[in-house]
Parts: sequence; structure tokens; C-alpha cells
Amino acid sequence: MKKNPRFIDEPVYTQTLDDMAERIVKNYAVGRLIVVGDNRYLSGDLLDFLVGLLDFGQVRTKRERTFYTSAFINVHHFPNGAFYAPGAAYPQAEVCTLLRNPHIARNEEIQLSCYDDKNNMRQFYFHQLTDVVMVNSNMLAAERLGGADYDGDMVKTIADPIINACVRRNYDIARFEKYKSLENRENIPLLMIPAAEPRIRSDHDWEARFEAVRDTFSSRVGQICNAALNRSIIAYNENSDDEERQRCREETELLAILTGLEIDSAKSGVRPDLEEFLSRRAVKRTPFLQYKYLAEHSSTRRAWYEPPHAAKLKAFFNKVDWSQVDSNVERLPYMAHQLKKHTPKLKAIPAQDGELFTFAVQPDWQNKLDKGILAAVAALLKDYEACLSRIRACRVPVRSKGRKNDVERIHFSRGQEEEWDADELYAQLGELPPEQVAEVLEALRREGGQFLDTDARERFLLEWLPEFEELFDLFTDFRFSGYRVLADILLDIDQENAAQDRKRLTRDGDSPAFAAMMETYQKKTASQSYRDAVSAKCRELLDGIVKPMIAVQYVVALGRRGLLWELLSDAVLPNVLEVRHAE
Repeated sequence: MKKNPRFIDEPVYTQTLDDMAERIVKNYAVGRLIVVGDNRYLSGDLLDFLVGLLDFGQVRTKRERTFYTSAFINVHHFPNGAFYAPGAAYPQAEVCTLLRNPHIARNEEIQLSCYDDKNNMRQFYFHQLTDVVMVNSNMLAAERLGGADYDGDMVKTIADPIINACVRRNYDIARFEKYKSLENRENIPLLMIPAAEPRIRSDHDWEARFEAVRDTFSSRVGQICNAALNRSIIAYNENSDDEERQRCREETELLAILTGLEIDSAKSGVRPDLEEFLSRRAVKRTPFLQYKYLAEHSSTRRAWYEPPHAAKLKAFFNKVDWSQVDSNVERLPYMAHQLKKHTPKLKAIPAQDGELFTFAVQPDWQNKLDKGILAAVAALLKDYEACLSRIRACRVPVRSKGRKNDVERIHFSRGQEEEWDADELYAQLGELPPEQVAEVLEALRREGGQFLDTDARERFLLEWLPEFEELFDLFTDFRFSGYRVLADILLDIDQENAAQDRKRLTRDGDSPAFAAMMETYQKKTASQSYRDAVSAKCRELLDGIVKPMIAVQYVVALGRRGLLWELLSDAVLPNVLEVRHAE
């Protein structure tokens, strides 16, 4: 791209940019915004901890006394309203916001000044701890972050100026002074999560053990967060009614406390009472959560009677009067929808070969290539793409027993659901050789199995399936479309046999190059991508035909420029025609 900007229209670049744009819009619609910051483990001041390990009464040398004095002074000069993040990748601003999930109420936000003194001892000893953020434990930073502690809790450090300006509204500061402002008394009230008295249960009581395991894996934190979000939309919306805002703000703060109790219930065994918030809907469900639910279930398999995902989204946007929605959070899905609707994709027109490569400047460059090498490269590329195509086809799971529901419906209609088991029928008939299954199906089609009378049905079964005489009563009962039972089961088995045959990786007639690439795929490690394994083997075979620098010419001559990035990415740059950006 730096050497020749015309590569921007190549499919490898346009597809990457389109995927990134689509991902940004999807994240924007559900509130995942890109901000400057990182995720770190919350910790107290580790230098304070190390100093606490020192023996105060020990006799020290002059050098040791210098170290001790420096460390002791440094510890006591770590400001309350500051944090230290070693090796921060973002340019540290004057302040940063610290958040922790689940983050429900504004009371769980904290803003601290960046401790950026490069000459302090923390920088010397802890510069390698790039996943840790240190705070002064005296200023209740952990307690304000939703009852966090220092046993591995993750927090977000955000340096984005817009978010910092929003969080600054929580503080009552007339004039900001670094390391002196942002104290506890300047912030909104702290939400303290009470400690519940743990329930003592007998480990010999099997019912108590079951309830402990059940409660551990049935957390209601997600439901609490949804209920809190519905209320916080109103509580923190300046356009809401004052009385309604106050009520929703108090309920949001209460739900933040209940979230901490619900998390702690796995250890204490005491679960908070959420009947008031989860059983009845006191506030209207926000459109944001409705859209988020649709977005999260877009890839799940829908029932046959449900409309497609695109139809659900269209109905959602049509039913909401977006002119009446004044909350910025609730408008995120609509704004993302409008952004995508009014930002059409650019139609890229790939450049000609002569505009991209030095060897293609001459009009008759293709005529100078060796015909034998060209044919060999063409055959190898064909085998490469066929190998990848077969692997992709074989990786798709086989859909089996597609007609099983119809078989079970017929049994239920005749009151035989307890007498006949569909899985057992599939298992018994599945033991037939594939050739016999195909022959029986052909005989059913030829003789019109659905029109045979009772005697003809029995004669047909005695001729073709004599080993299943105990199933004759089932297969000759045509009530409620019962004639379909045998045919449906055999059709499913025949299709599964055909699918298994198509999923064979190696087959007769495969070329040596194809077999070599497929063998490499079968021997690859679990962590290696199938495309990486096959492309590496193909590159090895290609190097045996022609040198990589020259192979670029043959691949381009065959019209397979898209394969350059998979097979010859290291040999493309020397062949690129350098173009000034102004051109």
C-alpha cells in the first residue's frame, strides 16, 4: 500500500475494510464503543506492601538506609486521588476513569489522576506489571467500584476525554488540582454492599449440597442488570420527569447493591429477594435491550414458524417512534441503522496488472512466460482450491434424521408414541448396507408403496425386508399417513450414507499434489488453521516448480491475483510498481 496505493481496490483489502466497518456498526448499535484505555487487574500500592515486609529494627548499611528512606517517603507521598498504571499503551491524560463490570449506577464510577512521576521507585520495580493498576487503599477506590477487592478483579482504565467529562459531573469540584482533587468527599455518595451472614449447612445433607450447587450456577446478575438498565435510562436522562428520575435513580442504586449481594450469595448461601424487580415490570422495557436481544440471537437457528432475522429487525425499527426517543443510549441502534443505511459501500474497480506490477508494464509480458511452467502452476492452483473446497465441505456437519419429527408425529397421532421409539427404528434400519437401502427405496418408488393394499404391503416387506418381521405391523399400518414411516426412515438413512460418502477427504483419482496437500491437512496440529496448513504445503510444491519471485508473474498471468496473499505474500513487494501518492 505504501509503495503503490492502487492496491486499495484489491479484494483482499476491500473485504477487510468492509468487515471492519460492519463490525464497528454492530458494536456501536449495542453500545460497544471504541475508547482509549485498557483492562487491568486492580491492586493496592505494591510498594507500600514491600515496605511493610521490611524489618524496622534491623541494622542497615548506608546504602540500605538510603533505599529504605526513599521507599518510605515515596509510599507516604502516593496521593489518595491518583492511580499508577505501569507501561500504559495509551497517552496518559491528566485523569482517567476506572470502571468495573457489572457497572450499574453512577455511584460505581471513579476518576483518578494519573501518577506519572517517572523517577519514583514504582517505575523502577514495577514497570513490567503492565496488566496491573495500583490505587491507594486509603481512599476506598475498591469499595466505590461496586465492592471490588484485590484478589484478581478486572477494571477498565479509560482515558477518553468525552467519558472523563461525563464522569466529572459526579464530582463537586470548583477548581481541579492534580493529586489534590477527586477525593471521596467530592464524589457522589458511596454505595456500600452489606456483608450477609453466611448460612451454615451440613455437608451430610444431600439436599443442602444440591441447593448449594444449584444456587452457584443460577446467578441472576444478568436479569438484575437488565432491570437496572431499564431504570437508569430514565434516571440519567435529563429530559425525564424529575419525580420519575428520582424514583428510578434510587431503584438503580438499590439494584447495584443487590447485584453485589447476588454475586456474594455463591459464598454466603443467602440470596437477595428480587421479587419486586424481576416478577413485575414497573418500567417499560427499553428499546435498546429489545434490539440487543435480537442482535445476540441473530446467529441462532430459528423455528420454522418464526420470521427471518432481517424481518424481525425491520419490524423492530418500524414499530418504535424514534422521534419520541430522547435518550442517547436508546437511540444507539437507530443511529447505527441510519449510519449503515446512508453509507453505501464503494464499488471498487481493481487496477490493471500494468498499474500494479513492474513485470506487467510491457504489453506482451505474458507471451514471454514458459508454457510448461504456466500449465504446471495452473494445475497446482486448481488442486489447491479444490482441496480447500473439499475440506470446507467435509467440515460441515451432516444433517441427519430430517424426517424424524414426521415419524414421531404419526406415532403420536395413532397413540403409539410409547410403543415405538423413532431413534430405535432408525438404529435398526441403519444397520442395512447402503446398497440395500437404495434398492428398497427404488422398489418403493417403482411399485408405488403408498398405494399397496394390506396383502401387497406384507408381500413387499417379506421380499425386501424379511429380517424385520417384528416391524411389519408398524410398516403396514397406513393410518394418519403411516405409509410414510418406512419411506421417511429409509430416505434419511440413504441421505446420511450419501453425505458420509461425500465427506471422504481422499478419493480415487486425486492428483499427487492434491493428495499431498490433503495429507498435510490430516496431519496438522489442532491449533493450526486448515488454510494455513494447506497453503504452506502448496507453497512448498510451488517452489519446486518455479522460484517465488518469478512465480508471482505466473499467478498474475493466470488471473489469480487473489492467491498471491495466501501463497506468495513475501514475494509480492519486490514486484510491485512504485507509484507516487500524488498520482
